[in-house]
Amino acid sequence: MRVLVTGASGFIGRNVLLRAPRDWEIVAVYHRTGSLEAFIAHHGLGRVRAVRCDLTSASEVAALAREAGQVDACLYLAANGDPAASSERPAWDLQMNTLALVTCLEQIRTGHFVYVSSGAVYDGLNGPVTPATPVAPRLPYAISKLASEHYLRAFAERRRTVGSFVNVRFFGAYGPYEPARKITTRWMRSVMDGQREFTLRGNGENMIDFMYVDDAVDGFLRLTASAGFSGTVDFASGAPISVNAVAQTMARVLGADVTLRHEGHTEEYIQFHSVDKTMAERFGIVPDITFEDGVRRLHEFLVHERDGQPA
Repeated sequence: MRVLVTGASGFIGRNVLLRAPRDWEIVAVYHRTGSLEAFIAHHGLGRVRAVRCDLTSASEVAALAREAGQVDACLYLAANGDPAASSERPAWDLQMNTLALVTCLEQIRTGHFVYVSSGAVYDGLNGPVTPATPVAPRLPYAISKLASEHYLRAFAERRRTVGSFVNVRFFGAYGPYEPARKITTRWMRSVMDGQREFTLRGNGENMIDFMYVDDAVDGFLRLTASAGFSGTVDFASGAPISVNAVAQTMARVLGADVTLRHEGHTEEYIQFHSVDKTMAERFGIVPDITFEDGVRRLHEFLVHERDGQPA
C-alpha cells in the first residue's frame, strides 16, 4: 500500500511513521522541521521517504504530486497546531488549515482520503454531540476545520478526484513527541524540575477529551486502510477529563504535591462530549489506555529523553 502522509514531522505524524505497517510505502511530507530525515534513519524506517513541501504553494504541491506518483491513500495531518492562536491570526489559520488542503486536493489524486478535522467544530455547544449535530463554531480554528470538511466532500462528490473519504473530528491526543507547549509535557517537565505551583487559565473545569497517542494512531491507520467508506466520524476517548483533574492526576502519578491557582479565562471552553459510536462499531477502534497509564508512559519517554537514552 502506498500512502501519502502530510504533517509527517509533527506530533501525530512521527507516531504514525513509527506504528504504520512495515509493508506500507509512505511518502512523508513535511515543511519546516528539518529533522524528519534523521528521525526516519534513526528508527530504521526503510520504506518511508521524506519530501519537503509547502502545501500552500501550488507549484510545490504540483511537484509533490509528480514525485509521489499514484498513491492508494492520503492521511492528511497538516494543520495549524495551535487553535488558540487562531483568535489573533484568523487569516493565517485559514491559510494553514483550509487553503493548504484545497491546494493539495487540486493537485493530488487518490482512491481514499482521510482528513483529520477537529472536535473543535462543536465549539459553543454543551452536552452530547455527534456528526449529525448542527454546528456553528465561532473559534476561527474550528471554522476553518469545518470548511475543510466541506471542501473534501465537494472534491470527492463533484470533482471525483478523490474516491472515498473520511472527515475525522479528532478530539486530541497526548504522548511522545508532542509540542513542548502542550499541557501534559509542559507540566510534567515542570514537576520533574521541582515546580509545585501551577496557574491555570479559567476555572480549570474546561474539559479535555484526549487519548494516548498510540490509541489515536491505531485509529488513523485503520481509517487509512478502510477505502470504500465515506463519511464524517468523531474520534474521542469517551472519557473527558477537566484541566484540574489532568494536573491532579499527573501530580499523583509522579508522587508530587501541587497547588493549583486560577486566573483569567480560556478561549476554548469545552463542555461537550461525543456520543458517536462509529469508530467502535464500524472500525473496532476503542481507546483503552487510561490517562494514568498514558501519563506513566509519557513520563518514561521524557526521562529517557532527558537522560539522552533511546526512546
